[in-house]
Amino acid sequence: MLSGDQSECTTSLLRWVLLDTDDAEYSASERKRESERNGAINPRVVARRIVFPPHILLRLRRRGSEADRSRGCFIPKVGHLGEAYQEWVHQPIVSKEGPRFFKNDFLELLTRTVWWAIPTIWLPVVCWSLVTSFHMGQSLSEIALLVLAGIFIWTLIEYILHRFLFHIKTKSYWANTAHYLLHGCHHKHPMDGLRLVFPPAVAAILCIPFWGLAKLLAKPTAAPALFGGGLLGYVIYDCTHYYLHHGRPSRNPAKRLKRYHMNHHFRIQTMGFGITSSIWDGVFRTLPPALKAWTDSPTLY
Repeated sequence: MLSGDQSECTTSLLRWVLLDTDDAEYSASERKRESERNGAINPRVVARRIVFPPHILLRLRRRGSEADRSRGCFIPKVGHLGEAYQEWVHQPIVSKEGPRFFKNDFLELLTRTVWWAIPTIWLPVVCWSLVTSFHMGQSLSEIALLVLAGIFIWTLIEYILHRFLFHIKTKSYWANTAHYLLHGCHHKHPMDGLRLVFPPAVAAILCIPFWGLAKLLAKPTAAPALFGGGLLGYVIYDCTHYYLHHGRPSRNPAKRLKRYHMNHHFRIQTMGFGITSSIWDGVFRTLPPALKAWTDSPTLY
């Protein structure tokens, strides 16, 4: 959770992201109000350059690691932050493009994925899974129920992964580096559109335990349809996630869901782990409090 001046600054930054305004739409009176509210802190400056606490600056100077620079190979520098990594990675920089990770062009390419690759690659697999169960004797109504069950199971997997794996606390060199590649880069550069969805190679690896779970929960003829439903849930999740960051919803529930997720990025990173819904946040008591400072809406939920 952010505190002090940093929290005030990210409040205006969050409001800017939610409104999706540009400089032409950001009026002089609005700038004046934000400046007075945040002690003359310009949210656009914070969006492009991190505000380091003194103890983190000292650590970076001692280790010679300029972790916010985008030139050169970025990944080896992140691990050197040590215990300061957790605080650093949750101070977001709003820019449409993040830093380069690797010097090798092929490795760098593997870290970037356009959003439309997700449905293009995985929806045919979903269809194949459903057709397989149909040919194995499952009726259309049974397949429909299995798909719904798979989507429901995915929402729980989504929550568990996000809360317990993506937000695991790290401090060693390799743990920091692995976490940054897995999810830290998304929190550091939340508007980087090419590092928002799962790379297909990573998703393919995750399909292995998910397929094993489907076989464990369902009989052989039903397992493909259950797996297909879970995979469809994943496709919906990744496409929804991209839309929440780059779309401009004007109506609920999409508008409310965008506010809910931006709150997770810019205000309280330790709560609000649901992406497609807040159901499991309610079940496991990780619902964030409604923030009235940056929204005219009575609640977030």
